[in-house]
Amino acid sequence: MSRNMLTIILKKNGFEVSSVENGKEAIFAFDKEKFDLILMDINMPYLDGYATTAVIRLKEKNLSFHTPIIAITAYALRGDREKCLESGMDDYLSKPVNISEVMDIVHKYVE
Repeated sequence: MSRNMLTIILKKNGFEVSSVENGKEAIFAFDKEKFDLILMDINMPYLDGYATTAVIRLKEKNLSFHTPIIAITAYALRGDREKCLESGMDDYLSKPVNISEVMDIVHKYVE
């Protein structure tokens, strides 16, 4: 499922969505706005999802909140989920994701 399709689905389900193209933009958005949840693609230009998560987690040390970060990745081999969690992400979805999986995990962290 593409980022655009995911954005449409989330908006149709009543969520406000901000979408970015790469890891640098994700960090910039995080600096400007507080998010209830971040869906983090692992394969992004400039900074991958692991590096982007690491920067966000460092920034959170000076803040009074923790933002749930959910990995969305085509990596589905043994150990990939653990790698995402060990890198500071809160949960993991492997591609291809379906709508019900996405909505279940969003509702797990938001509401």
